[in-house]
Amino acid sequence: MVLFLSERDVQAAITMPETLSIVESAFSDLGRGKATLLPRVSQTLPGTSGMFRILASTIPAQKMFGLKTLTGFPGKRIENEVYFVILLFEMGSGALRAVVSANYLTGLRTGAASGVAAKFLAREDADSLGILGAGVQAWYQAEALCAVRKVRAAKVFSRDAQKAEVFAERLSRELGIDAKSVSSAEKAVRGSSLVVTAMTSTSPVVQGAWLENGAHVSAIGANTRSKQELDVACFQRARVFADSREQVLEESGDLRAAVESGEVTQRVVCAELGELAAGLKKGRLNEDEITIFKSVGIALQDVAVAAALFENAQRSGLGTELDPNAAGHRMAAVR
Repeated sequence: MVLFLSERDVQAAITMPETLSIVESAFSDLGRGKATLLPRVSQTLPGTSGMFRILASTIPAQKMFGLKTLTGFPGKRIENEVYFVILLFEMGSGALRAVVSANYLTGLRTGAASGVAAKFLAREDADSLGILGAGVQAWYQAEALCAVRKVRAAKVFSRDAQKAEVFAERLSRELGIDAKSVSSAEKAVRGSSLVVTAMTSTSPVVQGAWLENGAHVSAIGANTRSKQELDVACFQRARVFADSREQVLEESGDLRAAVESGEVTQRVVCAELGELAAGLKKGRLNEDEITIFKSVGIALQDVAVAAALFENAQRSGLGTELDPNAAGHRMAAVR
């Protein structure tokens, strides 16, 4: 049998704190060579601006491997439709075990990776958060960072001022922090010990000069070549860490632009998150250095969380069992 997990099932079966632990363990496995990533495939759909991607990973420790598909047509997301799906297979037999609707899971695992990175890279006393963006991803970033650091205050900037106000109100209400909206990216960044960039900008919105000494940046919005959030000075001032060195250098538009300008080299990415989680590389070296976690999202996160979800769902009786051998109804031929 194959278990189908809906969006509602996923939300009922896992929390952010649990996801943080799962993602950290998976990155540690990757850092120690005990998990693998397959080359990522991206295809622009012919005649459109839409994107189709396939990500895959194997995680022997969880006895699972799998793939994730995702699609995106800018500005054309339909509410309550599914754009992210994970297929989970059993290590050993190769049998399909679960089909997971992964809209919510994608936000959760993206936030968790930034939370794990902040655990190793942010100052212990980091307590002020500047957020650029007020969408779905920005929320999971804030939730994860508040889980690993004692955040007391947040400033939110969005090009849509009303969205920023609503987002700040939600932060105050649900995370118990003093949050307010601000009128510019600069106001959100200056004075913040934690900075999140979760926008879809095609040109830099953060200047390196705005970053405070000791700040940590979670840069997750520029996940394609066409997107940029950070200017060259950000990379010049900081030590940069990645979920996947190869993928961020290939896909992250602002980092690619910085390298292609000659102002920095590919060596600006000094370690991967897996190396930090496995204890193979050092994270923050002193209180004053600026750190950046550059993330485009990797299948390791998806498969690790999906595998844990599968176990949780089995214990809790969640999900819908699908019988791939069951007879279906034949559609009458149209004449």
